[in-house]
Amino acid sequence: TPIDGYQIQYCTNKDFKGRTAKITTAPKNVSVKKISKLKGKKKYYVRIRTYKNVKVNGKSRKLYSDWSDRKTAVTKK
Repeated sequence: TPIDGYQIQYCTNKDFKGRTAKITTAPKNVSVKKISKLKGKKKYYVRIRTYKNVKVNGKSRKLYSDWSDRKTAVTKK
């Protein structure tokens, strides 16, 4: 079944715990998502999952896939 979008989670903690863990969403037709306001010369851990909007008992809900494996990225400057 087709998906409705993606959730991207990024954090400086490899376990994605604490206040620094952030989640942003992207629609299904986006292949590149730029995340701004990150600190320079820092290592970030990133993971992604898909979601689909479904109706359950007349209410709209999101069903999520499992999180992907964790990837690392180092910011410039």
